[in-house]
Amino acid sequence: MKRRVEKIARDLSDRLAAWEGVDTITLAEFAEMDPTDPYFFMSFDVFYRGSLPDLNQRIQTFSDAGAFESSNVSSKDRFIIDSVPVRVEYKDIDRINSDLRHADERLWIFRQSGTYIFYRLSTYRVLHAKSDWIEKTREKLKNLPKEFWKALEESSFAAAEHYLSDLQAAVIRDDWLFYIISMAGYLKNLSSVMFVLNRRFEPSGRDLYQRVLELPDLPENFRGRFYSIVHESDEFPPSRKQELAELLLKSILPMMSK
Repeated sequence: MKRRVEKIARDLSDRLAAWEGVDTITLAEFAEMDPTDPYFFMSFDVFYRGSLPDLNQRIQTFSDAGAFESSNVSSKDRFIIDSVPVRVEYKDIDRINSDLRHADERLWIFRQSGTYIFYRLSTYRVLHAKSDWIEKTREKLKNLPKEFWKALEESSFAAAEHYLSDLQAAVIRDDWLFYIISMAGYLKNLSSVMFVLNRRFEPSGRDLYQRVLELPDLPENFRGRFYSIVHESDEFPPSRKQELAELLLKSILPMMSK
């Protein structure tokens, strides 16, 4: 991490850790990128018990920041400090513990972002830990029950099938906006299935393409077909990409029966 970015990370972590109720603070790997990379930003996860300071208090904590924005819907603050874009997400420890205990019963949590929430918990760099909660949580994530993985496998595959059906209909109707929407949903859920089958947690969408191709257990011809769907080429118009999408989904079936 660049020295300036490291200094900012430590400074912000110290400010956040001073709040009552804050237990753990982690930082995403995007902060390790070159600051000139368009994917560079600082993303903190703040795990707390009880309650957090209200909006005015948080603004006061980051009084030297610019362009401060807050979302009550997703418990997230965004701002710029020393020209660095920063995101801070606040996560209730009690809720996370409950979701972990009932993971196989609460699949709706993973419908939009796959297992990204678990990826963040298990891989982000720990800047502050008041207790051993994050250590224990990471151990639990290594031992999720087979029922969880199986249920998630089936739900992700069903979602990919749904989007594939929409994709086929869009091609027949020449509805290219719906085609794009359906293809995005298909690729997202197809990727989710592959991470689940490999018993890996799903990374951010920024890393999804590269990481899915690096998975150790992939069907034959997966990489070539996936590449051809994602990239634009006159050799692969929408109708051909839809056929490849169907072949990819079929190629996964033998892995699901293991």
